[in-house]
Amino acid sequence: MKRASLSLVLIALSLMAFADIHSNAGKYSYQFLQIPVNPLSLSLAGRGVHSPENPMAWVFQPAASVLEARREVSASHLIWLDETTFSNLAYSYSTRKHHFGLILKNLDYGKIENRDDTGILIGHYNPIDLNLAANLAYRISPHHYVGVNAGVIYEKLNTASALAFSSDLGYTFLPPMVDTQISISLRNLGFSGKMENEKPKLPTTVEIDISRGIRFDNNHLRLEIGANKAVDTDVRATLGTELGLSDLVFLRAGYKYNYDAEDLSAGLGFKFLSFRVDYAWAAFSNRLNDVHAIGVSYLF
Repeated sequence: MKRASLSLVLIALSLMAFADIHSNAGKYSYQFLQIPVNPLSLSLAGRGVHSPENPMAWVFQPAASVLEARREVSASHLIWLDETTFSNLAYSYSTRKHHFGLILKNLDYGKIENRDDTGILIGHYNPIDLNLAANLAYRISPHHYVGVNAGVIYEKLNTASALAFSSDLGYTFLPPMVDTQISISLRNLGFSGKMENEKPKLPTTVEIDISRGIRFDNNHLRLEIGANKAVDTDVRATLGTELGLSDLVFLRAGYKYNYDAEDLSAGLGFKFLSFRVDYAWAAFSNRLNDVHAIGVSYLF
């Protein structure tokens, strides 16, 4: 089983390494499925799937959240690009044998001017993206974990709208090295109904994440590297690091490689009793505004 797991990683890496930019690059819809869902993820280069502090780790890696026993509700709000806001509400319950999760995602574009063919303002409209998804994940053995996400998407532009179904598959392997995880996921599988005369396409993505944790005194350092390949992008890489001080304060930083307009990110986290508060910042280039995010979690 160990050899088979290693083979899966090597095969996925090979496919990503030799993949070219898709001929339909830029023509895929539902891109909000690729946006980090909370401050922790945003600060760790959009990933953080192996962080024990991430209550929404399962959104990007369906098998990852089985590893930590928790029952938690969390909410996050991202001030995204050009006055766009991204809000998420999630529930996570894990027994280390199985995990169940729910999330409601809402990308709000704000009011957009609606003009006629002559340029006269005739009103405003408010595009919106909604996604309701659930997660089920199981421990197959102490070293092997699998998970699946499934959900529905609603996308509305001006007078046009569409419904879609999406799903994600995930696998996490714990090699015989202390505090080390390797994960593979295949995300955004599914189909969409028509929006006017066309069916929007989902941005199917292959993702690999490898992390290693190091504990010293009451502190814990985690390093995470990742690679991903969407059908409409080239191969991209991420690097994230999280330092936990006495399990109370968390310092985070990340870097994205080969992204069109993204690179550096950073964040802070604070834990007090059953509450956790997180903040993150991410830099965007090409005259785009920087992104800020805040999140609150409650463990019970």
